[in-house]
Amino acid sequence: MTTRPLLDVQDLTVSFGDTPVVRRVSFQLEKGRVLCLVGESGSGKSMTALSVIRLVPAPGHIASGRLLFDGEDLLSLPEREMRSRRGRDLSMIFQEPMTSLNPVLTIGRQIAEPLEIHQGLSRREALERAAELMELVGIPDPGRRLGDYPHQFSGGMRQRAMIAMALACSPRLLLADEPTTALDITIQGQILRLLGLLARERNMGTLLITHDLGVVAETADDVAVMYAGELVETAPAAELLARPLHPYTQALMTCAPLVGSHERRRLPSIPGNVPLPSALPEGCSFRPRCSRAARQCLQPPAFAEAAPGRRVRCWFPED
Repeated sequence: MTTRPLLDVQDLTVSFGDTPVVRRVSFQLEKGRVLCLVGESGSGKSMTALSVIRLVPAPGHIASGRLLFDGEDLLSLPEREMRSRRGRDLSMIFQEPMTSLNPVLTIGRQIAEPLEIHQGLSRREALERAAELMELVGIPDPGRRLGDYPHQFSGGMRQRAMIAMALACSPRLLLADEPTTALDITIQGQILRLLGLLARERNMGTLLITHDLGVVAETADDVAVMYAGELVETAPAAELLARPLHPYTQALMTCAPLVGSHERRRLPSIPGNVPLPSALPEGCSFRPRCSRAARQCLQPPAFAEAAPGRRVRCWFPED
């Protein structure tokens, strides 16, 4: 007997006006696992995560699909009910903590607020719990730093405060949008290990958005590679890193710097850019940048099973 996934995204399409920016995206996320959504800037990763929590900025809208959270379609909920789920059942760590944190409220107040709203704690109880959360995510001397403001925290400490805020009500699903961008490599590793540990300890599903395959290697259980608004490859992380099948995934791996290598060389790059949603090429979206493109690629390939547990959108997936 199989258990249903914590999050089941089915044929999600997000549009701005008549232009789709996320196209027919489907994936599943199990409890206690980390799914990394990978791709270049402009691939549709952040918009996919914002759709899950129903925070697509206007004039964008979810045009079609289903967002099943523990079997319940989030798209069927009225906004008032959805608002009560955010921060309680579903929580998000946004990409830039300095712009996501309120500069005129103390860190402690901001971490305590969801505890007061969703769990009915008193101000004092919420602040005590906020101090515990700050200690959990590695913020030193939390009792004193509760009264600090965001500008008094370093970038790494602000990101830890954002994680503490997101975890305050013990959500079942955590969405993390590039949570280690622009952080020191040592701090990045600490935060990634913390997210992976918390996912397993709390049996929490985590959707981690990144463009960095080093983050995937450090954290992911499963990977979904996104390009031009659609998924091009999904696989368990270890299998994808050992044997990428889609030429875009292979190109991303070729461009990644080798950790520990002392060789001085120019890193290769993928020619061209991710196409605009309003100017997609004919057939396969990656065709103009692909070294293996052929006449058949003028027809859009299906997102098909290439091996057990693996799907790829390519006419010529290569081992």
